[in-house]
Order: sequence, then C-alpha cells, then structure tokens
Amino acid sequence: MRKILDIIADSIVIIAKDYKIVFANKAMLELCRLKKGDVIGRRCHEIFHGCHEPCGSACLFDALCPHAEIFKTGKVVSVTHRHNMPDGRELFFDITASPIRDEKGGVIQIIEVLRDVTELKKADELTKNILETVDEGFIIIDRDFRIISANRAYADEVKMPLEDILGRHCYEISHHLVDPCKEAQHPCAVRQVFGTGRPYTAMHTHYDKHGNHVYVQTKAYPLSMNGEGKVITAIEVITDISEKVKLEDQLRHAQKMEAVGQLSGGIAHDFNNILQAIIGYSSVLKMKMKEDDPNRYIIQRILESGERAANLTQSLLAFSRKQILSLKTADTNQIIRKVGGLLQRVISEDIEFKTVLSDKGLNVLADAGQIEQVLINLATNARDAMPDGGNLIISTELAKMDKSFVSAHGYGKPGRYALISVSDTGIGMDEETRLRIFEPFFTTKEVGKGTGLGLSIVYGIVKQHDGYINVYSEPGKGATFKIYLPITEEKVKEEELIESITETGGAETILLAEDDESVRKFTKSMLEQSGYTVIEAVDGEDALNKFKENKDNIELLLFDVIMPKMDGKTAYDRIAKISPDIKVIFTSGYTQEHIAKKGVLEEGIEFIYKPVSPTELLKKVKEVIGK
Repeated sequence: MRKILDIIADSIVIIAKDYKIVFANKAMLELCRLKKGDVIGRRCHEIFHGCHEPCGSACLFDALCPHAEIFKTGKVVSVTHRHNMPDGRELFFDITASPIRDEKGGVIQIIEVLRDVTELKKADELTKNILETVDEGFIIIDRDFRIISANRAYADEVKMPLEDILGRHCYEISHHLVDPCKEAQHPCAVRQVFGTGRPYTAMHTHYDKHGNHVYVQTKAYPLSMNGEGKVITAIEVITDISEKVKLEDQLRHAQKMEAVGQLSGGIAHDFNNILQAIIGYSSVLKMKMKEDDPNRYIIQRILESGERAANLTQSLLAFSRKQILSLKTADTNQIIRKVGGLLQRVISEDIEFKTVLSDKGLNVLADAGQIEQVLINLATNARDAMPDGGNLIISTELAKMDKSFVSAHGYGKPGRYALISVSDTGIGMDEETRLRIFEPFFTTKEVGKGTGLGLSIVYGIVKQHDGYINVYSEPGKGATFKIYLPITEEKVKEEELIESITETGGAETILLAEDDESVRKFTKSMLEQSGYTVIEAVDGEDALNKFKENKDNIELLLFDVIMPKMDGKTAYDRIAKISPDIKVIFTSGYTQEHIAKKGVLEEGIEFIYKPVSPTELLKKVKEVIGK
C-alpha cells in the first residue's frame, strides 16, 4: 500500500488522533521539501501552519481544521485550505479528508489527499480583482437564478450592499420582478445559457425602484459545468444603456427631421416658380377687372389659395432650416416687448399674460421677425391648450451650458445662451406626444384645426439660429418650452428708418434674365404695363450678350440666381466689369443653402424671394432705380 501511495501524484498524509503525521507519500515530502524523518511524528499544524495548537475558531488560514469533525462524526470532509509551508511558501490546497477505522468502526486515523490549487486560486483572485476594477456590473448565477457572487460595480448599480445581494434571485435584484423573466416580455440571457451552453445577449426594459424607465443590456456566458456537461453557473454582465438608447432616439429623430427638410428644400424652387406665375397672372387679371366684375370673386379666391400655398412652402423651408434669414444683432428682451402687444391679441381674454425679463443684456444674432414668429406660434399653441383660461408666462435669463449640462440633457454646445422660456398652465402632454411634438404634420388637434406645422416651424427657426429647443410637460401640468439662442458680444446697431416707396412705374430699360418661360413672360408683361422697357434673356450667358448689345440703354438688371449655362451672379459680375455702376436685383425660389453659395445674400445686395406679388416687385424695382 505504501508503494502504491508513493506513485500517486497528489500529496497524501495520514494523521493520528493526536494530530501527529504517521505517513507522508513521496509527493507530499517533495511538496514540503523535507525528508521523511523531518515529517513523521510531528503535528500537522506545526509543519503546515507554524502553530503550536490545532486550528480553531481563531485560525488565520481561512478555514477551520476538519480533523476534529472527522474524529467526531466519521464523515468525509472536503475543504479549501491555505497552508504556510516550512520553507515560507504560501500554498492553497483542495483537501479531501477521510476516516480510517479500526475493526469496531471507530475512527483511529485520517487520510488526507491534498491537491495544490495555488495557481488556480491566484487566477481566481486576479479575476476577482479585475472584476472589481471594471465599471460594468458582473454577477455569477446558479441554475436557480440565485446570485452567488457579484462585483462592486453591480452593487453600485442596484444601490445595495453586497451582503443583501448574495443568495437573492437575479430577476428580483436586477429587474425588480417577483418571478423569473418571461421570454415574451424579457428575453433572459442567463436562461438561454443554461439551456444551450452558449453565450447569449439580450436587452431588458423596465422601471427601476424609483419609477424611472431603464434600458439594460445583459450578456451571459457559461462559467462551470457538471459531469454531464450541463452549465451549473453562468456569469452575467449587465450594462445600463438608457443614455445610449436616448441618444439613438434623438439621432433617429434628427435624421427623420432632416429627411423631411431635404424633401421640402428640394421642391421649393419649382413650386415657387409655379406659384409666381399663378399669383402674378391672377394679380394682373384682377387689376384689369372692374370693381363690379362678378369674376373678381373667383380671381380673389385663386390669389388667396396661391398665398396659402406660398405660406406652406415657407413653413416647410422654415422647418428644414433653409429659408432666408436677415441676421442682425438683436436684444432678446426688446423682441419680446415688441411682440407682446400682438401676443395679447392672439390669446383669449381669460388667459393672463405676463413677461419676466432679465435685467441683463441678452443680445443674440437673429432674424427678429422669425423669433417673433416663434413666440406667436408658441402663444397660439398655449392658447389652444388652455380652453378654460390660465396663465401664459414668457421669461428670459442668461444660461450657461457646460459639459455636464450637455451630458445630462443630450444636446447643446458649451457656451453662454439667452434662454427664453414660454410656460402655460394648460392640459400638458404625455411622454409619447412630447417626443413627437416637433415632427412636421404631427398634431393633436381635430381635423381642420391645425396643419401640424406650427411647432416644426418653431424647431426649424431655432435650429437655423444655431439654437436649441426643448419642452417639459406632463398631463395636467402645463408645458414649458425652453429656447436657447447663442449670446453675441456685438451691440445692437441703431437703424435708420427708410421711407416706404409707394410709387410704381417708370420709363427705364430693364434687362430681365429668367430661365422659366412662364415666370419670364409674366414679369416682362407686368413691367411693360408699368411703363418699363424690357429686354429678355433666357439664361446668364444670353443676358451677358444682350447687355453688351444694349449697355448704353440698360439701367437695371433683374436676374434669377440659378440659371443654366451661366448663373445670375456670374453674369452680373462680368457685366459689372463693363459697367461698374449698373444696378441689380436678384430673385430666386431656391433655398438659402443654394443661394448663399452664389454670394447674393451678402449685405448691400438687393434680393427678392419668389413668389413675389406684382406690387412688391414693382416697389422694389422703383426703389433700386431711384437710389
């Protein structure tokens, strides 16, 4: 038997009741780095622990000694124990201790089989240390879905001490459920691992203990298996992806808004040219009719429909952030004071309107008319949300965005902003409505009582001013729209009042360059009826040639911006080299994005956006010629 025990690779010792070692196999002696005479007859705790007494409750080596229990009960005991070897090494052993009995069945000795698991223990400790340093929550779960281990990050995520987590069900702690996750509602990554033996990833959505909506991603991996190859423990990695989901939703929303903007911007030019012809010819026809002509009513309806179509195009361009703005330094408070009287007339008498304006200067680079439009639209919406009356408050203040603000709110750039808040005490809105409120054509109003463009226009105008807008609302608690416009250090300039020109008509010669035949013919007819001489050109190249032929007679250029062969701005630049004092008016139905590239929106250049009424065009022509 001794020879057999000596060829076994595991270390084996036999210990008597007085804890003296009566046998140690070859592997044990080599592990201790001692000779047989240095081991046999000595007490085990002296050799392995450097202690004078057997291991007890005050043992410094991680586990109570199994010997006393075996001598008392006769049962086999398995433990993991830390030994301090005679040469100073610290080793960990998986120990299986079994009783050796006499003829009467009494326990007279213990035989121990020790397997060195030091490297495994070190690897396990290293793994634990690594898991403690990562920011993701890790838990180890058994087949009953009980948590048998967890790292610090997980305890921090669920806001519970580790001792209150261990032994509890994972679905109870992680997802606040009373029963295991149901596949139809919450695909369970751990269940999949136990069933298939392969890693699995799932996403959960639930409410935390504070009632907040939370999204978590769970990844589960098999950790250990039994003799039959079944997974008995799994490790689960839990990551809170609520912020990521929020940002993805914002990106999808922005992409959807951008797609509609691209569509509206793309149709603007052709649609505006069509409207220019409809409105123009209808206006001329109406002017030629007698006051009692029964057909004047029909023409008036055509004009009104054309104007509504033109306004719709402008609304779409406002949403797409491609309408033309006249940006100047403006005082935010002054804009609100100016529009305040109009807002009072927009809302009903049973709504109390109040402004609370900052005493600090809040200058922004803005198109004051467009900001007024934003306030009018928001006031109109507030009125509709308070059918039984209420309060409408517009306030301003200086706001500062820093990195923490941007991170918390998911929008913005660090800097100083003029914050305009528009608050009402109306019916409010639920979360689903709040998330869609700025989408074009989305409305909660009855059919025929709204186009769904009001707030999308507001959104577009704010964005075109490099600003941000958000809304805070709950059902029954009103709504507050917050608009952030970047502060500028420039001062507001005093503007001279320009006397409006009401006269029309003249005898000058105008070179008209327009590639759309219907618009060109209408414009020529209208100008000629007002006394002007008109020379037609079908594109920029034709306009340059016509000017060279008639340069001594032409006093004004009326050029479309975007034309084939040569655009209007290029044709003008070449003509200006021949006649530097030549006057020009540019027109276009294209979006600001297209026109700005041609340089016709620079300060001092006259520009008219299509469609334009005959009266407005004639006034502009008279004004420019008279300068």
